[in-house]
Amino acid sequence: MKPLLIFLALTVLLTSCVRKEKTEPEFYTEHGASFSALRHGDWTKNTWIRKPANLKMIHESFKKLGYNKLENLISKSDNAFLIEGVYIKRNFKAVMDSLELTYNKPDLQSKYYTEFWKRRKVEKNDAMVYVILKEFNALQADKIQPISENEFVNDTLVHLLAIEFDNENLNSEKAKKDFDVLKTYGFHQSAYNLLFERFEYSELELDRERLKQELTKAKEFKHPWLSDNQK
Repeated sequence: MKPLLIFLALTVLLTSCVRKEKTEPEFYTEHGASFSALRHGDWTKNTWIRKPANLKMIHESFKKLGYNKLENLISKSDNAFLIEGVYIKRNFKAVMDSLELTYNKPDLQSKYYTEFWKRRKVEKNDAMVYVILKEFNALQADKIQPISENEFVNDTLVHLLAIEFDNENLNSEKAKKDFDVLKTYGFHQSAYNLLFERFEYSELELDRERLKQELTKAKEFKHPWLSDNQK
């Protein structure tokens, strides 16, 4: 009986040790920008992005960064493409070209394009969508230079996208600058993730524990712009 009692006592002791060592997860404040809902929400139900002024801002900000740097946002095959969970069984370039071609030309519209432009007209953003499609297609065909109208550019969005997508020459110095940008804009959970939860930064030399002390803690978790990509 004694060996059993000893085993039970050891189990209790070991379990107690585990409980004492267990730490609560750390949460940090995260600024909610006007466009943040696009990051984790359902694009098909988002009303913010349907406003012409917001579409213009997104487009001009994408141009400022460079649409070519955002190619990974869209997964394409010959006959289908996927963007933010929305799957469309059509060739991406063909859809973009046809949408531009069929705007305000009902005689050229198939059911797909008729319904698309009907929805845009109901939302009262059809003219802006057409302008964006025309410029995007010209950019893809190298017919125009990607010059942004700076008064419509959202610098916060451009910096956030650059941190995530424009990191071919990433080094410790740039990583520190990226951290400072996130901290300055109030994206502290994102800054924490940069230090500890992003594989592209994981091998870089950073004083992580010291930098972490510069962040503001929060009581509850809020979805960050820069998510954990190591799990």
